[in-house]
Amino acid sequence: MSPRLKLILGMEAILLAVMLAYTIITVRGQASHLFSPARREAELILALAERAVARAMTEGKSAEVQAILEEIGEVPDVTGIRIVGPEGTILRSAKWAEVGRILGPRERRAEGKPAEPVWDYEARTIGVSRPILNRPVCHACHSQDQTTLGFLEVLVTLPSLEAEMARRWTITALLAVLAVVAGGGLLAMYFTLVMGRRIEAIVLAMTRIEGGDFSAKVPEDDRDELGRLGRNFNAMVSRLGDAQQRLQDRHAEEIRRAEHLASLGKMAAGIAHEINNPLAGMQNCVRTLLRKDRDPERRVQYLEMLQEGLGRINRTVRQLLDFGREARPQLARTALTPIVHRCLALVEHELAARKIACALSLDPALPELVADPHQLEQVFLNIVMNALQAMPAGGTLTVSAGRRGREAGPFVEVRITDTGGGIPPDRLPRIFDPFFTTKEVGEGTGLGLSVSYGIVHAHGGVIEVESEVGSGSTFTIALPAGGAGESDASTDSSGRG
Repeated sequence: MSPRLKLILGMEAILLAVMLAYTIITVRGQASHLFSPARREAELILALAERAVARAMTEGKSAEVQAILEEIGEVPDVTGIRIVGPEGTILRSAKWAEVGRILGPRERRAEGKPAEPVWDYEARTIGVSRPILNRPVCHACHSQDQTTLGFLEVLVTLPSLEAEMARRWTITALLAVLAVVAGGGLLAMYFTLVMGRRIEAIVLAMTRIEGGDFSAKVPEDDRDELGRLGRNFNAMVSRLGDAQQRLQDRHAEEIRRAEHLASLGKMAAGIAHEINNPLAGMQNCVRTLLRKDRDPERRVQYLEMLQEGLGRINRTVRQLLDFGREARPQLARTALTPIVHRCLALVEHELAARKIACALSLDPALPELVADPHQLEQVFLNIVMNALQAMPAGGTLTVSAGRRGREAGPFVEVRITDTGGGIPPDRLPRIFDPFFTTKEVGEGTGLGLSVSYGIVHAHGGVIEVESEVGSGSTFTIALPAGGAGESDASTDSSGRG
């Protein structure tokens, strides 16, 4: 159950209790008002009877008291009139059968005090009484020690008001129900249109933030607590967003460095082979030169072979140093073709070891790029290494480059295609996420494509992938012809932007 519904139900319960109490009080007040004529009639008859009885007793005509009671008892609506002694014994009554009966404690009257009317709704009667005081004129017949000689009581029939009371009960109850329903409806509208929308805005903003969108904001209003909550919420989200951005920037830099080292490690075997082969030949040349029986012409040939081997080793080491150089991006006018050739030279041994054919198609009229050649080499090498690992049983690596017009202007596109197993469609949207890899455990870190993505975007370009399971994958790197501009020189190219 939502907090809004709980609050509405709680206020509805309070409103219902208030309306119930109001209904009971109102109906009781109406009942008292309806029965007030019967009370006035009873009090009038009691006053008349009191005077008649007092006059008869004063004149010493006690025998007339019974006649007075019987005469009044015959008045319509009078159901009883009697004189009750101080102890509750009925001394005289219009009904002879009551004489001598002792009234119960409920029917006794407070001695010497006028009593409130007694309502008997079951018998539909109202009873009123007055004390008969022991005045000096009564001392001739009664002891002076008694303050009250008894009570004179009159019982009058109540009018038949059941139908009227039922009607008033129904009307009042209906009004109470309507008030509760209307109040509940107004409360629901208020919470939905005013409070509910503001709370919903906060919930939606929290949902967006949970998904990583720290740009979510809620309306601010200083007029109430929800407004202040919104302002504090926005301030908190802003601080979280700044902290998250700093953390992402730091992780992106760490990822770029880690991928750089990982790429160097992957190339270690190939580089060792490139150096080991010339060294083996050079070692044979040295052994031969150490023999004294070689003629000078042959010795010159072996020395030339040594020089060629040293040159090959020097070129390999220079390529490794160029790739491994750790420096800030240095944008300059760069030809793309040498970068591609240098990258393929670094994996030449891997191509041969995996029995992978390489098809190269480069447009000879490619324009120059404003780029960091070392970072572009890192991008191409990352993607080429991924392509080689996707073809463990051999295949064909196709590298092509050409000019292509896009909405943003002229671009140079480099397409790297393998004939491996391809990438499942459900994994394509995450292919550039850090630490996401489609390789087996231990075969990749999942950093290379993320770093490449950041470098390409830092150069104002785009990187795209097309793949079909069972047929292979194609990575397209599109870079602006002439570069992204001098303003990109300070762009952080260490991670996905």
